[in-house]
Amino acid sequence: MKGRIDHSLGAIRAHDWWDHKLPVLLFPAYATTFVYGIPLYAVAPYCLFLLMALAVGAAYVSLINDITDIDEDLAIGKPNRMAKIHRNVRWMFPIVCIALGVIAMVLLKMDTISIIFYSMSWLVFSLYSLRPFRWKTKGVLGVLCDASGAHMFPSLLMVTMVCHVANVQINYTWLISVAIWSFAFGLRGILWHQFMDKANDIQTNTRTFASKVDTAGFRPVATIIVITELVAFAVVLVYISQPILFFLLPVYFALVGIRFKKYEQYPIFILAPQNKPWQITMLDFYQFFLPVGLLVSAAYTQPWAWVVLVIHTLLFHKIAFIAIRDFSMTVRWGYFKLLVAIKRIA
Repeated sequence: MKGRIDHSLGAIRAHDWWDHKLPVLLFPAYATTFVYGIPLYAVAPYCLFLLMALAVGAAYVSLINDITDIDEDLAIGKPNRMAKIHRNVRWMFPIVCIALGVIAMVLLKMDTISIIFYSMSWLVFSLYSLRPFRWKTKGVLGVLCDASGAHMFPSLLMVTMVCHVANVQINYTWLISVAIWSFAFGLRGILWHQFMDKANDIQTNTRTFASKVDTAGFRPVATIIVITELVAFAVVLVYISQPILFFLLPVYFALVGIRFKKYEQYPIFILAPQNKPWQITMLDFYQFFLPVGLLVSAAYTQPWAWVVLVIHTLLFHKIAFIAIRDFSMTVRWGYFKLLVAIKRIA
């Protein structure tokens, strides 16, 4: 039974998005409760159902991407699980995902704007992968599809659904701030991925944005994307106004610095150095410190919020374990260095 579950999770590449993308998408929902003063427990069940609805969408994306990439992957010897499944059966998997997505919209009783945001995530990724569109190979169109489908539209869905469930008016300044931040972060994600895969894409003649762009010439554009993301995120933090986040931010950067000092992991935003260890700046903060920090703050002031904190940690225990493990290791390393320095002075 466990083997079948592991095979199913592998087919939808859950390891690529469960711990790495979904915690970031829950943050706008948690943050919106603080912006409006909504009790977390009042919307927590809907957040859980929304998470499952987004997971179905992520599975759909992984499936159609693998199905449409079979020829390219086989050409470079890259494993593709869908290649092992008969061509007449492959498309049953994404069709089932679409059916589950429609059921999710009905069960969640989404309002019109939430239906639009949820549907747009499916639409843009269909345009990204499926022929004759195949916007993945259309340069900047593919980048825009991935950034909006993987981050912006799901983040906006979280905001609008919390407002819908709590029966409050949407604050469009807050919504736009979340949109800009999540879109810029999504741009970083897909561009990092494309530049990492640039050699393979050139080999298979897959005309992604990165395969057609000079890496050095792209650096000024990368700088603009990063500045846009950080400015929008600063606005988001001001809107939330939770002191714990302003405390955790320097804690996170201390962790980045110690990782660089101990493991020589070079902090990057988009472009990774060749043959050197690196870490994506702000990724751990968005995945772990940000949502967990908000839940810890809620647990101190709201009844039953600690239950949400426990469930969130259980669902994303791997990313929590990695962050805590790395932080504890770096703290012990710093303590050891301090003892060495004291002994030298003595």
